[in-house]
Amino acid sequence: MTSTLPPPLQVGPVADRQIWRVRPGLGVLAAIGLGGVAFDLGVRHPIGVLSFVAVTLTVLAGIVGGWAKERASVILLGLTFAPASFLVIRDSPWLIPLNVMATVALLILAAATRSRAGGIGGAFNRLIRPVSAIEPAISSYDLVARLARDALSGRDALRTCLPRLLRGLLLGAPVAIVLVALLAASDALFRSVVDIPFGVDQAIGHATIFATGAVLMTGLVGQGAWRPVHPVKPPTPLVGPIEATVVLAGVVTIYLGFVITQVVAITAGSAYVERTTGLTYAEYARAGFFQLMAAAVLTLSVIALLARHRRPGTRAAARRVLLLEESTLVLTLVTVAIAIRRLFLYEAEFGLTMLRLYTIVFAAFIGVVFVIMGLSRAGRLRSSPVTAVLAVGLSVLLAVNLANPERLVAERNINRFGGTAELDIDYLVDSLGADAIPAVLADPGATAVLCHRRPSIDNREITFNLGRARAANALASVCDR
Repeated sequence: MTSTLPPPLQVGPVADRQIWRVRPGLGVLAAIGLGGVAFDLGVRHPIGVLSFVAVTLTVLAGIVGGWAKERASVILLGLTFAPASFLVIRDSPWLIPLNVMATVALLILAAATRSRAGGIGGAFNRLIRPVSAIEPAISSYDLVARLARDALSGRDALRTCLPRLLRGLLLGAPVAIVLVALLAASDALFRSVVDIPFGVDQAIGHATIFATGAVLMTGLVGQGAWRPVHPVKPPTPLVGPIEATVVLAGVVTIYLGFVITQVVAITAGSAYVERTTGLTYAEYARAGFFQLMAAAVLTLSVIALLARHRRPGTRAAARRVLLLEESTLVLTLVTVAIAIRRLFLYEAEFGLTMLRLYTIVFAAFIGVVFVIMGLSRAGRLRSSPVTAVLAVGLSVLLAVNLANPERLVAERNINRFGGTAELDIDYLVDSLGADAIPAVLADPGATAVLCHRRPSIDNREITFNLGRARAANALASVCDR
């Protein structure tokens, strides 16, 4: 039986020229080392200025390693600074994971954008295929040992200087340690800045995290430097125009029925809803939001899969399928608008929370994705739909960061319920991050609780974060009077 697996990776000069877009050498090793340092800075410290430094080192690793040369990859590397900059500005438990994920995703996309032909859309399509995503990273690990050996081979001057450099480090390290300790003991500010751990357990922890970061960077370098030698096969057609027509016609019929019931509910009013369902209008509004979002995501997935795996038919069949696709997208957009309206009704009754705010933003983003999908299916979108969706997603994330959502939630609830029993002070104090503290201190009741509990805030210069700094200053000015 003939094997369909790719041939094993052969390490050697010929294999390097076939597989690697960059010449393996000290640049690749330096990139891997920078990755280790970046991971250590990003993991062992609170989100703040060191997180931005870690991203900067990772971007520098892409430049030094030579795997970020295409125009699209350079643009993506530059865009990583957009969400990364908010790691220094915002201290929100809701925003930090999103900013970190966006930064990492942009770095991976920058590495995977290996050719102008595929662009960002091609890179994304490769990353969502398990084999295409993992194989370059695994292949890069096979070359690391030889890279280290080849980097030193034939360099007589380096081999001669290396022992002397090591002796110099052994002699200079104790002097440096004692000098830093003396200066740190003499000045509190310098001591807070250096804050260098000297214990063995800390050293082992640093070494472990550095090694983990080096391994991750090796995979990232592999994504950018490795050239696939096997052509990507087009998707296999699974359905024809008739099957697609049946599926889409069923979806359109279901959505039409749902939209009609919603029109009846809106025109008949809350009394009709309460009499028919047995629920208050606020309970009715809340009950269906997440189900509607799940239905919208399912519909989007169905349209995408049918478009990807449908056999081409006649021109008339293609027009019929396109009409059903566009009808499905329009009706789903109406459903998304209904879901957003329901959540606004619920928020008007019970107030705003981070979950409600984020679900509204997510629903609006899903609506924009449906518009992009509709333009793409109609041939009215010049760029790749994947690129457009990624651009919109990044824009939405930056807009949310600029809006300072935790402060927005606190201000809205205090303006509406401040001074009454309806204000959920425990939620404002315990569930919102440092970004909300200046706004929470505007309510006397919340101020009393917040000053009594007095959250611990890391406000050191070495881990500076603007949100934490503002919160610490606000607490000091109000609670220490």
